[in-house]
Amino acid sequence: MTNSSIRKFRELLSNNDGNFAIMLSLTLPVAVVAASLALDTTNAMSMKTRMQNAVDSAALATSTRLSQEEDLTLEEARAFAATFLEGQMKEDMPVFADMKVDPTITITPVEDDGTTVWTVAISLTGTQTVTPLARLMGKESLRVGVVGKSQSASTAAAQGALSMALVLDRSGSMDWDLDGQRKIDVLKTAVGNLISQFETADPKRKYVRLGASSYSTYMTGYQNLHWKPKKTRDFVNALPASGGTDSTEAFNWALKKLSSEKEDKKHEKKSGEEPQKFIVFMTDGDNNYNSADSSTKLLCDEAKDEGIEIYTVAFAAPTRGKQLLAYCASSADHFYDANSSAALIAAFESIGRQASTVASRLTQ
Repeated sequence: MTNSSIRKFRELLSNNDGNFAIMLSLTLPVAVVAASLALDTTNAMSMKTRMQNAVDSAALATSTRLSQEEDLTLEEARAFAATFLEGQMKEDMPVFADMKVDPTITITPVEDDGTTVWTVAISLTGTQTVTPLARLMGKESLRVGVVGKSQSASTAAAQGALSMALVLDRSGSMDWDLDGQRKIDVLKTAVGNLISQFETADPKRKYVRLGASSYSTYMTGYQNLHWKPKKTRDFVNALPASGGTDSTEAFNWALKKLSSEKEDKKHEKKSGEEPQKFIVFMTDGDNNYNSADSSTKLLCDEAKDEGIEIYTVAFAAPTRGKQLLAYCASSADHFYDANSSAALIAAFESIGRQASTVASRLTQ
């Protein structure tokens, strides 16, 4: 470059007049496109997660029912799977723009030592309309595919009996709004979905016993373990949200009920099986006193020594609350850190799927 050219270039750089407008006109379209693509990507990931939860639940429920009802035909099983899947996706459909789903249900029987083992595979393709800018760029929709598989256990290997106690936080912070809903209402939806999974897996009310305790400043109520899941659903649906937080008494109630010899005898009389036992421990906050953390941890240790499997769910909880739940969980995979309403619902659905594997197991 000549000296004159260099001088003019430097003058241009040092002149601020209009530079901002020029830079804005150059970068704004790029930023808008990037934001639009990011939104579409987020929507696609969210849609895939919800679809995966739905097909996993439907496949597991169908294989479980096939293993328990010998007279169920393949046509009836496919219809059941389709209806169950539709129910799982019903609340998700309005969340996404013009969302459509197209399921394919495959059911395969395999003989295993004289026993029929059922493999249920559900593939689901979902589409939704993209953002307006993406449509201007020639893309009309996003397309996502998932597959869920479940295989029923053989009769010889099946262990269908279980008892589960829910320990639920109904303190004042559960009345707060999250994602446009009261947290206590989201909890009721999540628990309702979990209970529905057990109702489907145990249609004759022979293997599953459910119960729940609630707590705020102290244990505020309980529903004893029962063969009728509706009793637990009604108890949870009636929970208000108020008070402080102390999980000790409510957790102790769950431990004592599950470890009681009477609980084993009820299963022995009904199905002749020894039940697997679960506690689902949930909070959205910190205990009001450190001593409550200490006493709850001791109870968690005792429950694990008794062979009780503990799932824990933190619902937008602060650090100390998460630390307590992480300690109490039977393993890292048993601890759920749910920071949104959708995540809480997904956590309880996941727990339901895992606990239901006493009768069926998800396959890869």
